[in-house]
Amino acid sequence: MLTNRQQAQVYYGIDHKGNFYHVNYHLRVASRFAARFDNEHPAPALLASQLTCFNTAVAAEDDLFKLSTKSDLTPLIQEWDTKRDNNTSSLRAMAQAFALNPGDAQKQADGQRILDQMKHYAMSNDDNYENQGSKTLQFCQAVDASATLTAAIANIGATAFYQALKEANEQCRLLIDQRNAERAEAPQQTMADLRKHTDNEYRDLIMILNAYALTDETATSYRTLINVLNEDINYYENTVFAGSGSGDSGSGDSGGGSGDSGNSGDSGDSGNSGGDSGNSGNSGDSGNSGDAGGDTPADPTTPTDPTNPGGGGNDDPDNGME
Repeated sequence: MLTNRQQAQVYYGIDHKGNFYHVNYHLRVASRFAARFDNEHPAPALLASQLTCFNTAVAAEDDLFKLSTKSDLTPLIQEWDTKRDNNTSSLRAMAQAFALNPGDAQKQADGQRILDQMKHYAMSNDDNYENQGSKTLQFCQAVDASATLTAAIANIGATAFYQALKEANEQCRLLIDQRNAERAEAPQQTMADLRKHTDNEYRDLIMILNAYALTDETATSYRTLINVLNEDINYYENTVFAGSGSGDSGSGDSGGGSGDSGNSGDSGDSGNSGGDSGNSGNSGDSGNSGDAGGDTPADPTTPTDPTNPGGGGNDDPDNGME
């Protein structure tokens, strides 16, 4: 049977770890029972009833955990952020190329003008999503409000890059707002409440399993399941819970935007838990590319395509853990 000492090991270990470990341990337990009992070999009525309660509790916790750490909108945000990075780098490279070329005084002045404006707003691909979005928006508003800056961008042949940058930034900001709204609509039950409910159902499940193992004439039929559960407990104690500290090791101790308390913290797409970090990935097509113009200096850093890789990565502001 599963002894009190063994159960205490799991209770203590899970209580001092974050939601990623808590959810995954109980999902493992659920899978062990599912492998032991099926339609051809059903569990006794009382055990089956408690197993249903346990599985429901685990599913509810898992659903809120996923909602708090991952959104279907995150890959789209990353895609548009990559386009924003690419076009920011391309626009800067073109401005630098012309600013350093004395062959055309007007183009040189226009290149320096755009470069100075980008420096003024401290535009960087290494900023988090929110900072980069705000700085890029301010830059674009300044350009749109200035006939001189608009003409400068056109004169160095960077209109396509600028328009693609502006579109990508607008899409990023819009998608982040949609994701925040999505999370705000999540059920207001806290992750701490769900964790406690799952733990209670788990304890009752183990008590009933132990009771059948001690009293049922076919007790030997539970031996394999109990042995596997014991091995899982040993594995978690000696491997998963062996590390020092109480935080989530890359799991994103999360409860997302639903007012989590206890061990759960505010998190979004984070850590190695499946949460999505906002680091820019491979370059995507930024669209509407145009020729930089025949007067572009022969500079190896001068881009000719809005999909020119943008270097640097962004951290999603939701990182802490989806």
